[in-house]
Amino acid sequence: MYFPIGWPKVVQVPDLGQCSLKQVKCNRDRILVAILTDDILAIWFCKPCVPIVFHRRNTESLSKFGTNIIAEWKPDSSKIVVATSEGHLLLYTLNVISNQKGLYIQTDSPHANLRRDSAELFIKETIPPLSLQITEEALVWDGKITGIVCITMSEIMLSTTENHVLRYKWDGTQNRDYTLDLRRIPFCINQQVSKAIPIVEDNTYIIDIEYSPLVGGFSIVLNDGRAAFLTASSLKFDPNQVQGIWAQHIEDATCTTINHKYRLITFGRSNSECIVYYVDDSTGGLEVSHNCLLSSKDYPGCPGSVGNVIWTPDGCALVATWQQGGLAMWSTFGALLMCSLGWDYGLNIDIQKWNPLQIMSLDFATEGYQLWMVRKSNTYDSENRTVDNNNLSQNESDLILLDFAKSALTINPCMSQQSHLYLQGEDKLYINSSENLIKTFSERSNRDDSVFGDNTIFTTTLAEGRQWLVIPIPSTYSATNWPIRYSGIDIDGQNIVIAGRTGVAHYSLQTRRWKLFGNETQEKDFIVAGGLLWWRDYIILGCYSIIDNSDELRFYSKECKLDNKFAKIIPVNAPILLINILQDQLITFSSDAQVCIWRLNQNDSAGDIDLIKVQAIDASALAVHPACIVSVTLTALRTETSGKNSNPRIPESIVLNVSGRLLLVQREIRKGERFTCLMPTVLASCVENVWVPAITHQEKAHLTESLWLFCGSHGMRVWLPLYPRDGDKPHSFMSKRIMLPFHLKIYPLAILFEDAIILGAENDTVLYTSDLNSPFSLPFCVLQRTSQVYLHQILRQLIRRNLGFHAWEIAKSCMSLPYFPHSLELLLHEVLEEEATSKEPIPDAQLPSVIEFIMEFPVYLQTVVQCARKTEIALWPYLFSAAGKPKDLFQECMDKSNLDTAASYLIILQNLETSSVSRQYATMLLNTALNQSKWELAKDLVRFLRAIDPNDVESPRNSFILPSKLNNLQTPPVSPNAEDISVILGNVQSSRVRSYSTTISPKVVEKPNNSVDKMNALQESPKSNRKKSVPSSSNAKADTNYVRKRFSSFKPLSSYWRNIFKLTTPNNTAEEFFIDVILQKHARRLLSSHRLTDLGYFAAHLDFHLVAWLAKERDRAARIDDFVKALKQLHEEFQWPYPTPSTLSSRAQSLGETQILEDQLRSLKLDVFNYPTSSSRVGDSGYMSFQGLPGRGLITPLSTLEQSSQIADEIDLDLENHSPNEKVNPTNDSSSPQEKEHLFFGAESAADHFSANLNLGDAETISTQQSAHQIFSNLTLK
Repeated sequence: MYFPIGWPKVVQVPDLGQCSLKQVKCNRDRILVAILTDDILAIWFCKPCVPIVFHRRNTESLSKFGTNIIAEWKPDSSKIVVATSEGHLLLYTLNVISNQKGLYIQTDSPHANLRRDSAELFIKETIPPLSLQITEEALVWDGKITGIVCITMSEIMLSTTENHVLRYKWDGTQNRDYTLDLRRIPFCINQQVSKAIPIVEDNTYIIDIEYSPLVGGFSIVLNDGRAAFLTASSLKFDPNQVQGIWAQHIEDATCTTINHKYRLITFGRSNSECIVYYVDDSTGGLEVSHNCLLSSKDYPGCPGSVGNVIWTPDGCALVATWQQGGLAMWSTFGALLMCSLGWDYGLNIDIQKWNPLQIMSLDFATEGYQLWMVRKSNTYDSENRTVDNNNLSQNESDLILLDFAKSALTINPCMSQQSHLYLQGEDKLYINSSENLIKTFSERSNRDDSVFGDNTIFTTTLAEGRQWLVIPIPSTYSATNWPIRYSGIDIDGQNIVIAGRTGVAHYSLQTRRWKLFGNETQEKDFIVAGGLLWWRDYIILGCYSIIDNSDELRFYSKECKLDNKFAKIIPVNAPILLINILQDQLITFSSDAQVCIWRLNQNDSAGDIDLIKVQAIDASALAVHPACIVSVTLTALRTETSGKNSNPRIPESIVLNVSGRLLLVQREIRKGERFTCLMPTVLASCVENVWVPAITHQEKAHLTESLWLFCGSHGMRVWLPLYPRDGDKPHSFMSKRIMLPFHLKIYPLAILFEDAIILGAENDTVLYTSDLNSPFSLPFCVLQRTSQVYLHQILRQLIRRNLGFHAWEIAKSCMSLPYFPHSLELLLHEVLEEEATSKEPIPDAQLPSVIEFIMEFPVYLQTVVQCARKTEIALWPYLFSAAGKPKDLFQECMDKSNLDTAASYLIILQNLETSSVSRQYATMLLNTALNQSKWELAKDLVRFLRAIDPNDVESPRNSFILPSKLNNLQTPPVSPNAEDISVILGNVQSSRVRSYSTTISPKVVEKPNNSVDKMNALQESPKSNRKKSVPSSSNAKADTNYVRKRFSSFKPLSSYWRNIFKLTTPNNTAEEFFIDVILQKHARRLLSSHRLTDLGYFAAHLDFHLVAWLAKERDRAARIDDFVKALKQLHEEFQWPYPTPSTLSSRAQSLGETQILEDQLRSLKLDVFNYPTSSSRVGDSGYMSFQGLPGRGLITPLSTLEQSSQIADEIDLDLENHSPNEKVNPTNDSSSPQEKEHLFFGAESAADHFSANLNLGDAETISTQQSAHQIFSNLTLK
């Protein structure tokens, strides 16, 4: 509701001498501020913040009466009473000096260069010239004065240290007949108890007192910590009728205050908390409403006892300060809005030792926009970091002002029907419209890169616009009408209307222009007092006409000038307090407790409005006073719901918020068109705000036909309709609506009903300087927008009540929301955290029901794995006991081709199963990802497989037996040994406790489509019974012999080949060799199927050295047998145009018969080693890194043949041992002449090099492409 903004302003008070500030107190209009010191009473003007007059008492007066302690205003601001330390009352009289126009009158300079060019530089506010003098003095005969309250225009009440409450008149005389003696007042816990006992303890007196006529009594705090409420049958407070009601469960009260509108009594306590009571209407006793306290998250320590408590002028927020420093603000029913203990004061300040905000007195100024505070000045020793209160001088106090921005709901609750978030300040508006919640579309290619393809996937995300649009009020209006009292925004969020002290003005967000009254006299002639709102293109407001001395309803069109001749004015009988609207019906509530419903009709031809009163209802019996009606709303909601298609003949109902108690008054049509009202129904209590959707949508009937309530610390509540199933018989015992409670992490200010989002705001601070002597040493307060998705809260409450069908209907209607999967994830996560961490057994666990509910939606697999990955491993067993085994869920993902989700389950399997099992599943997923061209996923899987520690292959996971979620200690990674090569080879992982023959390698189980079922059939590694950190000598020797024999036939390779296969360094094992074999196999499959584009993607994403591999595969997959077919496939793959007949004939004549072809091939050179730095988007294509390798065989035919043969000989053994099921055709001397001819001219190598360059998109290979294209064209002609 209220949010501090900007810097706390330090007000420069004139020299106080040896005196210090005692109290700050505003008058009833909160325009004038009284500042009290030991010997001075000063009167300040609120805006502009300037002093008007002050009175300093002389030394004789101080010695006779004592120093000033407390001050209190008379309601008409004509007098101020000051209590002194010696028990005297000093009554000051304020008079306006009639022969003086005003103070601080600005005159322009006669010099042109010094004149003010703008009207904004002039103070247009008339500051009244006041005189202040002591007119009466009274001696209080009954001890010292501890508190003063004003009860009427003519009387005040004083509490003294002698157990008395005295009544004085404003002329200084005492009314002794109405003196209250605490020792004669009976006290009990409620008014029904017949036995009441007065206070009999000696030296018991009142230290703080507060009065409220709407509550009907005084709240008092005794010096022994007890608290009570004094009430009587009448407001005259006859001593014989006064009765005391004890506030139970409190023995450490320090201060008190009363909320008049909500009828709440608040007490501050020594344990840093505030406790709030309400008066029970049935018993008359004080019942606890809620507690205002700080959680350990807000402040871990204890800030001390509460020093001051005060409500905002509208009763929508409570401010409390602590004696050790700091202040906090709560909403009406206990939702924390801000706390200065969490502000950033810099590293030099330790708020536990000294707090910069040690508040001694505070009060709110006009409309609650400013909080005036008296605080202790800087007494912090930067070296010792301690505070010495004994060394404080008398004037170590100063005056500071803290500005606030507040929600329009505080004063104009009809804005709850709008979905736009905005706050109003004293002279500006802060707009954050719902249009700032924009849907942004991120285009992602099917291959995560748009180099080769145009296939895109559109994903929708919801992005918050956290920037506030600040709209300043024009100085022409605010100079004389400060501050903003009411504001309203239309349903489209494009037009805003404000009302200050007088008149109105409206602003268009499209044109960025304000529209004011052209006639300033008309602007000053009326005061908006009952709220204002938009209806179509009209502004509706309830106002008081100063000229006619009457109350009116006015309608102004935004298309016309702001002038009374274009306005529709309807006189009403009483002042309008509240207004609201529903479609074309207007509802008003006036000070005579009359609720009136009007029908609006816009006459398009005449351009005016017809207003017809439909019904008038007397609501005086619902509240003790019309001021206790917080809001009035007209809604189509009713207690019964016959179906989603409501009857248009049913009249609307009325929802009233009476001091936090929400009442529903249903209307009926009887005897034709006569409306009658049923008995009111109490829907909820402790209600701060009410939201009702303005428009109902049948697609989301549950969300748009519900009533939303916020109840402070009690959380959010939604009154949800329960529609029967189609074809089901209605049951009389089933409720038609249900009230669902849930808690929020933010303070709600607006609700997007269809989007299932709650919008709010919160306070944050920024520190600009840590210099305590600087006026900017206090933090700078900023506003931040917050939001929260509430869909999962509603679903959980419905599932808990076995209303899963209704939850399914709501969820089904919200499946189009971009954050719907996230809502299901939040639902699962909250239930899992609550139940899995519960110390007590759960009789009726909700997790199985939630799992069963999420299974109804296609995002079930994704929801479970996302929830698991964001949860501690210790909670996984409980989750998967209800959701299913991770292996089964992985298999289900594979069956549905949901590879990304299956990859997420690999993380789960890695932590719950042995590494051999996770490697098996990762290998199968890698094969599937490669087959489906999921290159990014394949890249991640390769990295995942390479990261598996070979020493940890068979060690079982102990996640299921963790003693506590906090004891999950991680072990340091273990470096692999060269001896582990013999342990892990191929696709089947062997157990460390088993012994394999060292003469043969394990067979590789390799099929095109490996199934998880067959993998599950493989025997998993049993848990080892002994440590195997050091292998036995026999096993070590066998492993060594095996490794020696395994690689003994390899010839010395070049450095590049040793780097490719990674077999010589200690950190590389056979797993990497095995991964390379998988990649080479898939590359061979792509090349064999002539998918050169996919081969390019494959090489680019997986860092596959394509050039070296093509040189190795020249006699197998890269072998070209049918050049014509290969050429056609190249044209088709890359969409090359075929040569025209004219081009073919000219080339045939120029080339001749056959002699030219071989000469051109011999002279063909591809310089791939002296390229400049590539600008390729995919990095190194493979040519740059292939230095001095067989790829240079393109230089001469002879070298190509020799080095290619050497490559084939070097990798024969690898291919034989790696993939026994594959048939390899190595190059040998028995090659046919045709094969040797192919190898001689090297056309296939040129084609492969050409394909690799084209697939990888190097900009420097254009010449190579043209040369290869010419070769194949000539070959076709040949």
